[in-house]
Amino acid sequence: MNLRFEEEAKKERHKKLIIETIRYVIEIILVIVLAWCVVNFALKKVTMIGSSMESTLNSGEEVIVNTFFNHFSAPGRGDVIAFYPEQGTADDSMRADNNILIRRVVGLPGETVRMEDGKVLINGEPIEEDYIFDRNVSAGQAEEDYKLEKDEFFVLSDKRSDLDDSRSASFTKVRRDNIVGSVFLALNPFSFVSGPKVTDKETTEEDK
Repeated sequence: MNLRFEEEAKKERHKKLIIETIRYVIEIILVIVLAWCVVNFALKKVTMIGSSMESTLNSGEEVIVNTFFNHFSAPGRGDVIAFYPEQGTADDSMRADNNILIRRVVGLPGETVRMEDGKVLINGEPIEEDYIFDRNVSAGQAEEDYKLEKDEFFVLSDKRSDLDDSRSASFTKVRRDNIVGSVFLALNPFSFVSGPKVTDKETTEEDK
């Protein structure tokens, strides 16, 4: 009688072990699939091209772009975004990763942008930006009122002396369907992307 009971208990333990093993394997598969989906559909690694975003980002620096929320919400003022050049809508060859540009949003759809003495004016009113940028810079085509359409964004370089942004007629604005996503993480060194990095020398000079 005891032998039969022990045999049944052994079978039960074996059955539980098989079920737990199967559950464990399924969980691992789900984690792998989820990670694959995140990497391929929610995040994108992009390399900064040029010096226009110094000292926030340097040329050749790799960043991570959040592409997931781009499908549900538009970027806000002050966000650093990655996007394809305007030609990308007409020429699919421009939508390659090595053509992706990075700039900071200052003007939102429907707004009127103008620059005076390095200050950004939105609908005629100056805005307070979150970071300190160069003031003695050219306004380019933003010297006069620049009206944005309902799907257009006005972007600027963090290195404001570099006119490779919406101030340039050849660069123009950024259309919503050309935006890849928001830049939020720099890889080397590993840090969140915010604003220009202030050196000790710059801090000392500002204090004076």
